[in-house]
Amino acid sequence: MDTDGSQRSLVEGMKHRKGRYGGFCFGGQKPDGVTALNPLPRGTRFPNGAAAALLLTFDVEGTYGNGTGDTRREIANYERICERLGRNGVPATFNVVGKMAEEHGPQFLNWMWDAGCEVAPHGYVHDLNKRYGGDDVYAGHYGPNENLALVRDGVNAINAIRPGAAKGFRLPYGHFNEYSYDAFADLGLKWASNVSIDDFLVPGNGYGAAPFQMQLGGKRYPIVEVPLDSQTYDWSIWMADDVTNPSFVDSVRRYCALRNVSFERTPRGAVRIWRQRMLDAIESEAMFTLLCHPINLAVMSERWGDPVDEFLLPVIDLLGEFHREGRAWVGTCAQMAEFYCSRHSVA
Repeated sequence: MDTDGSQRSLVEGMKHRKGRYGGFCFGGQKPDGVTALNPLPRGTRFPNGAAAALLLTFDVEGTYGNGTGDTRREIANYERICERLGRNGVPATFNVVGKMAEEHGPQFLNWMWDAGCEVAPHGYVHDLNKRYGGDDVYAGHYGPNENLALVRDGVNAINAIRPGAAKGFRLPYGHFNEYSYDAFADLGLKWASNVSIDDFLVPGNGYGAAPFQMQLGGKRYPIVEVPLDSQTYDWSIWMADDVTNPSFVDSVRRYCALRNVSFERTPRGAVRIWRQRMLDAIESEAMFTLLCHPINLAVMSERWGDPVDEFLLPVIDLLGEFHREGRAWVGTCAQMAEFYCSRHSVA
């Protein structure tokens, strides 16, 4: 809360404090020191022959993060989400807070794996002050020991349920420093997904719609970075408002104006926006990584019915349609990293 009593965005004005390189790739901030090495070129043909790739990713965090929905409803929703993914023959990547997996698994994780999806860690705890105290929330605020513990314990929480399952990592808030990537490399992870595709909010803030090999400062990491959309994702469309997160809402509004899409902050309105995002990627022969927070799909309102029915299931059906038609390839982050490595040597 700001000094005048108004609510302010969690991501506003916050960068790393430890280490030399890191910080947000959304909220109008670009990480320091990042070099995108060997991005997949335009015109790449993906595994089903398509010239575009669409990745559906979820940050599974309940109220361990800053979501406001009901965690029990969120967890129950995964059964039908995974059933719809399986029916469409398309996988997704579920980035799960390790502590949530320990305390509420393994059934909902098994639904994900049974549907052919990937499960990866989304931290062990979501906000690091809940583990260490104080006011420092983000991985980029901490040193090598805390970053290693966050990554190691998140990986162990997933692998304890299914050994060897954790292949990559998305940090809470996408906030990192070089110690975060040191931990990824030390633990043999293959991919990360922390930096942004977009520059609608601040021109030049994004890294482009292609996976690349991460370099921080002068150090090249054996990590395939899978950039993600952080400016038209689910929360900003109908959960945030012009007071608490004006920059996110404004970026969505600007995108809608540019694409002649109606700006409607409801689940059904979000489907139209995400559909256009997919069509943009297909037209430009690019990759697009969609980001969804299912805790926000567990919020009921008089303005809409069930957000899973009105938003997410139609999105999954669209992904299945584009994949079956060969207009796009739909894969997981691990599959994208494997595909990238088949084209480039990552060492």
